[in-house]
Amino acid sequence: MRDRETIRRIPARTAGSAAPGIGYVRDVQTFLPYPGFTDTALVLDARRLGKQRVETIQVVRALTVPGYGWRHHPAAAMWAGYEEALVRYGLDICAVWSRSGRADTCAATLARDLRAGTGLRTVRDQADLAAAGELPLWLGDHDFHRAHQSALVRKDPRHYRQFFPDVPDDLPYRWPVSDRSRRIPA
Repeated sequence: MRDRETIRRIPARTAGSAAPGIGYVRDVQTFLPYPGFTDTALVLDARRLGKQRVETIQVVRALTVPGYGWRHHPAAAMWAGYEEALVRYGLDICAVWSRSGRADTCAATLARDLRAGTGLRTVRDQADLAAAGELPLWLGDHDFHRAHQSALVRKDPRHYRQFFPDVPDDLPYRWPVSDRSRRIPA
């Protein structure tokens, strides 16, 4: 793990528990079982793939719209200062969603919200963001991605066990804290 990174662990849902852990576990999540955004999108089941489009919009707004409801969520904290990378994640999710013939309005919303919140008119691809040092430091952290794999196996073992056969289904969520400041205060 990198020196500047802090990870908060939130327990996974235990069998029969009423709550899925401490805090925000169910509410908003940008799933990243792999460091590659497209690689991630390609393994997500249709339900989660569709939800990721909307949840990415929520996190972008939490980081760029003063007073937005999700601004205190740890999913927003982990992407702080990396709004362009977050939108790239969302656009890659939307691209995979659309490949199967599904309609999408979220890609345009993501681009519009990024432009309104940051002034950025063009979103670089993940390789260009990496070359420019514009990806979050936690991206590529083995334990972080393994925790996301575990969460997905827990949510839909029939779908995800084929991708993550040896990953336990009870690893805690990991919420990295960005090394960058927020554009607007939480």
